[in-house]
Amino acid sequence: MPDAMSAETGRWFLAEGIGDIPPRVRMEGAFLPRPLPSMVRLLPQTYRILAEAEQAIGRLDEAAARLPNRAGLVRLAQLRDVHGSGELGGVFGALRELLLADLPGNAGTPEVDLGLRRYLRANDEAVAWVRAGGLINLTLFSRLGSILDGAADSLGHIDDDEVMEIAWRTGPGWLGGPDPRDAYLVAVPPGAELQTSGMQWSAWVDSGCEAPLLARVALGHYQLSVLSPVAHAGHLSRLYITLALIREGALADPLLPVSEWLSRHRDDYRDRILDMVHKGDLDGFLVFFATGIADLCRNQLRFIDRVERISAEHLSRIGRRMDGIVRVTRDLAATPITTNSQIAQRCGISVQQAASLTKQLQRIGVVRSMNGRNHPQVFTVPDVMDLFELNYPTPPDGDDEVFDR
Repeated sequence: MPDAMSAETGRWFLAEGIGDIPPRVRMEGAFLPRPLPSMVRLLPQTYRILAEAEQAIGRLDEAAARLPNRAGLVRLAQLRDVHGSGELGGVFGALRELLLADLPGNAGTPEVDLGLRRYLRANDEAVAWVRAGGLINLTLFSRLGSILDGAADSLGHIDDDEVMEIAWRTGPGWLGGPDPRDAYLVAVPPGAELQTSGMQWSAWVDSGCEAPLLARVALGHYQLSVLSPVAHAGHLSRLYITLALIREGALADPLLPVSEWLSRHRDDYRDRILDMVHKGDLDGFLVFFATGIADLCRNQLRFIDRVERISAEHLSRIGRRMDGIVRVTRDLAATPITTNSQIAQRCGISVQQAASLTKQLQRIGVVRSMNGRNHPQVFTVPDVMDLFELNYPTPPDGDDEVFDR
């Protein structure tokens, strides 16, 4: 069955102004995808895989609600997502350093690439914007680009009169990473064609395309990535996936480190993008996308299961189970690194009480001080840190003995 995009996938232009791109890619030209369709027709098995992935998202959202510290799980997913997006964009940093950098006041924090900090800031701003009912459009992504450039600290207020304030890309764009020598596709040159197509994308996002949820999200991501209408389009097109899932009500929080999965499958992703460009293989792209989302959901569900087991094991070490220490112990099950101030804020207790409880938890091995008696003290939860750092993706269920030593 031919899909809705196979007849004509887009138009080609001369690829100019990028001296280091591979000759084959330059000869191919710069690509402008056709406008996204208002309705798609898919193979029956594609609909089934999309539905299964959407069900997996629902199961994950429900399972996350079981954790006393859902916010901790969300933050871990965001940090993993930023880490993966950084790898794809040539911005690198260790996960442990990212955790430390995310502590309020950055207590004891090593140097972390400023780009990763800006990724995290932009992601926080975007999620808050969409949760508050803000639109997903190129004005939003243009403002986020300013945060990523370091020209702004926040989105600020965007009203209806500012929808045309877009900082369009003015130089060449390509897919394949920050180095043009790794480019596998060149985006349409700046100008009227790019701007018209970018505005068509914004309109399509709000148009209610007749397609399953994940098909709409995947298509929106594809078009934004291939057009690259604004700076930092690679990171922003990946962030779009999370924002769209939240806006559509599929997820209450950013629980899926999509960029981490794409970083691990970047070659397959490249092939699927090129199959869309050259063959219009919509079914293949959607199956790849939905399979990745389902894999992420299963990994996160296993992570939640192991976090719950860690929490139960930690609670078994406690002698007299007073309410405060039980509450803190459960909270720490999804928190690899923390401080007394964070514990106090999350658990609704004083900093002094948190300090007293962490002393008890140190004695039984639940937490460990990372900086001795320095103030403020930074604590690690070794069992959770092992789970967070050493398992990407988390191993299959048959490998549980890794965590039960």
